[in-house]
Amino acid sequence: MASPYITGLTALCIIQPGRPKAFWHGIGTPDAWSVAGQNYPDTSCFLGEREIIDVSEYLALCGIQTDVTRCASYERAVFDLLHYHIKQKRKVVPNVQPTDIDDVVDFDRVRGWIKELEKAGKLEHGQDMQAWLKTGRTWSIVDSIGNNDGAV
Repeated sequence: MASPYITGLTALCIIQPGRPKAFWHGIGTPDAWSVAGQNYPDTSCFLGEREIIDVSEYLALCGIQTDVTRCASYERAVFDLLHYHIKQKRKVVPNVQPTDIDDVVDFDRVRGWIKELEKAGKLEHGQDMQAWLKTGRTWSIVDSIGNNDGAV
C-alpha cells in the first residue's frame, strides 16, 4: 500500500496549486478527513501514485498540523469517490453532483482512466462510474446500477 493521501470530498475542498477550489465546503479537522489507506479505500492498486500531490504548503498556510500532506488531485479524488461509493458500496455519491464540480474537474481524464482500467481487466463495470460523470442531469442508481435504492 502507498502512503496515505487525502482524497474524496476532503480533497475536492483543498485549494490545489494553480487551480480554483473544486468544492465550496471547508476541509474540517484532520480527524474528519477522507484519507486513503486509513478511513477510506486506497486506489493505488489501480492508479499507483498518479495524480497525488503535495499540499503541505497549503496546510501550513492554514495552520493545520498533520502527518498527511499528500492529496489526490481533483480528478483522482473523483475517481476515488466513484470507486468507493458506486463500485464498492453500490450507492449514490453523497453530497456532490457532477454539476457542482464540472467547471474545475476534468472528467475526460477520469473517463480515460476508467476505460484504461477496464481494457486492462482491472476494473469491471466502469459504465456505472461513467454514468455519474454525465453532467447536465442528476445521476441516479436507477440509471446505472438497475435498482432504486437511494435514487436521487
